Amino acid sequence: MTVILYQKSLTANSTLRYAVGASNTTIECEVADASLFPSTTPFYVVLSPNDATKREVVLVSAISTQAMTVTRGSLSTTAVAHTAGEPMEVITGYQLDGSSVLPNTTEDDIIDFSSVTYVPGGSNGACLIRAGTYASPLTNSSGSQSGLMRLYMETSADGSSYDRGIFVCLKTTGIKGIFPIAGLAEVLAQAGNGPTKVQASQFICHLNSATAKLAALGGDATAGMYGGWFKITANEGATTASGSRAAPIWLDNQLYGSNINAGMEEYTIFSTTGGSRPKAWAGFETTSSGWNNLFYFDETAYDQLPLVAADITANTPTYYLLCLINDTQYGIQLFALE
Repeated sequence: MTVILYQKSLTANSTLRYAVGASNTTIECEVADASLFPSTTPFYVVLSPNDATKREVVLVSAISTQAMTVTRGSLSTTAVAHTAGEPMEVITGYQLDGSSVLPNTTEDDIIDFSSVTYVPGGSNGACLIRAGTYASPLTNSSGSQSGLMRLYMETSADGSSYDRGIFVCLKTTGIKGIFPIAGLAEVLAQAGNGPTKVQASQFICHLNSATAKLAALGGDATAGMYGGWFKITANEGATTASGSRAAPIWLDNQLYGSNINAGMEEYTIFSTTGGSRPKAWAGFETTSSGWNNLFYFDETAYDQLPLVAADITANTPTYYLLCLINDTQYGIQLFALE
């Protein structure tokens, strides 16, 4: 088995005091760093971690001040010569191609790519973590529930902070687009009827107990229980170009093809409710600015459904907003404000 990745200690690291050959079983760190290393053995140390051609893991079986007795070429690495001054780092957890050994308790990062020079090469190029490619994905023929990644955590802490399951931050100083989180759910050629559930994302908040509670807002405008919070914002002085567009949510229907069944239900938003009756389908609250309009139909949409222009009296066209209530078509009359 081969070491795929490892967790290094953020404090227990040094450099080789002397050069070592491929067969030496004693290595020394710098004297000033000796106290940083564990006092109990065994533990693993990686030598020359930044050089892929020389990277070697050794098992420390005894330590006396700065001198360490080691087994060379551990964790399926190869014993090689290292020069004085090469980095040496304690490994507190590692993953092989068939198993993982991680620490029971740690205040360090389990996996840290901070020192990695990332050279991307397109969708099939290098990335920090990969499982398959678009053309050659991992395959699964099991009827059981599965997943590429599962993370579970429970907290009993109090306080005004919060826990994040996954946090991603992308920054840019260029013109290339950035998408911190992206997903694609594709249905491929089917011999049968196909799946009944295809969802690119799923977010659920759940009061999962008869004694579970949700506290009052308490003056915090961001507090509450929401399946998703989507926000756009800008600092004072930031600019948006004329002709640009911004919105917290973009909803885009793009079902094409003659095989799209006319009897199917297709919506841009599908809303359901159960249990208690909500106060309203949509809630509006603002600190100062409000909204100019409830809806906006631009030059591409003003003459399209659900807007209908009908002549009622004296050949005066009147706009209606169409609604379907229990398969009966209704129109909400719109009046021009002049």
